[in-house]
Amino acid sequence: MRKQAIWQIIWTGLLAVGLATPFAKGDDYVAIESSTTVSWRTSYQLASEESLRDGKLLLVKVSASWCGPCKQMKQLTFSDSRVVELLKSEFVALSIDADEHPDLVAGFNVEAYPTTIIVGPDRAILKRLKGFQSADSLLATLGTVSKPKTNSRGTNPSEDVASALEPVNGAKFGFAGYCQVSLLEETRVRKGSATFVAEHRGQTVCFQTEEHLQRFLVDPERYWPVADGQCLVSSREGSFAFQGDPRMAVTWRGRIWMFSDRERQRRFIQTPSYYANEM
Repeated sequence: MRKQAIWQIIWTGLLAVGLATPFAKGDDYVAIESSTTVSWRTSYQLASEESLRDGKLLLVKVSASWCGPCKQMKQLTFSDSRVVELLKSEFVALSIDADEHPDLVAGFNVEAYPTTIIVGPDRAILKRLKGFQSADSLLATLGTVSKPKTNSRGTNPSEDVASALEPVNGAKFGFAGYCQVSLLEETRVRKGSATFVAEHRGQTVCFQTEEHLQRFLVDPERYWPVADGQCLVSSREGSFAFQGDPRMAVTWRGRIWMFSDRERQRRFIQTPSYYANEM
């Protein structure tokens, strides 16, 4: 009885310091969990920067909580040990909730859930997969893009290359090359085309189609962003008036209002009249 009491005391002490169980919160527990699950990032900006810094591809999973096939991919595909290991070694994994990030959904031109997108460190879209993907089919696809070959100029020769959230014409055209008519009338973030352009207020702006361009030409001020696209929240708060991001735009009182980031966009949505008084 004395020995039993002594061992009970020792066991109780081990439990207290977390040594008597493999599930205690500590280094072992973290290692076990990280080796069997995908480490999903939730910030596009941070994930993109990590991809560029580490020279890894970015795997973007776009899903919704109410989507059945999305749940199946989570349970069957992204729990497969082969998929987990490959994503850990060669990819930065980003999870986007469609309901929480409609701007990213629009920016990636996602039209069905789930959608899996492979993005290069240079933010070029290398592959787009719509619908449910089994572990085997996803692995087969990832195997073709995990080590992309480069041409003599050092760029990826893929035929399906489009800039992810950073349009190729962004530096040439105003408002990062996004179509203002789509923003206002369709509340969609869509890239314009170099084929359909107009000059207004000293800027060259482009539009998605000829029809969008003609609508703009009839009444350009209607589609022109408030404050020439500057972020009024940043200027109202006393900081520098940052240029707004079309992907962070909202429509209010029939106008386009752009903001420098999601937090400032959120503040405006909460009290738009307060910031509108800046005008």
